[in-house]
Amino acid sequence: PKEYDGRKNEIAFKEYIDDKKDISWWFKNGDQGKEYFAIRYYNTVDQKDALFYPDWIIRFNDGRIGIFDTKDGKTATDQETKDKAEALSQRLPKLGKKYVGGIAVFENGIWYFNQGKKYQYVQGKSVNEDKNWQRFETLFE
Repeated sequence: PKEYDGRKNEIAFKEYIDDKKDISWWFKNGDQGKEYFAIRYYNTVDQKDALFYPDWIIRFNDGRIGIFDTKDGKTATDQETKDKAEALSQRLPKLGKKYVGGIAVFENGIWYFNQGKKYQYVQGKSVNEDKNWQRFETLFE
């Protein structure tokens, strides 16, 4: 099987959301198959339509549904992530007002997420300077 770099990051995110009293449940989405949630997007690297399976579906106590994909290092900056992030940001409003989500990264001991229409991530810069990046904690205020 292919080496899986994101596992450590996903475990860290799971531990983070497990501690949140404002979350009623979460689901770790699969990465293929009809039984899992997918979003169609255009992969500009491969020049074709593809399916994106966001890592996490979260039900907040107030009724909101969060759809997040955790990224780390190079995977947070690559073109495929940009394509997926922008497709997710376009899909969320179509699902309804109670839907939030985006790409989630862990930087300087803090989880951040981006749900902006245009996605960009530069480690050490974006979470501090780009208004599309928000602290995950804002979802619990």
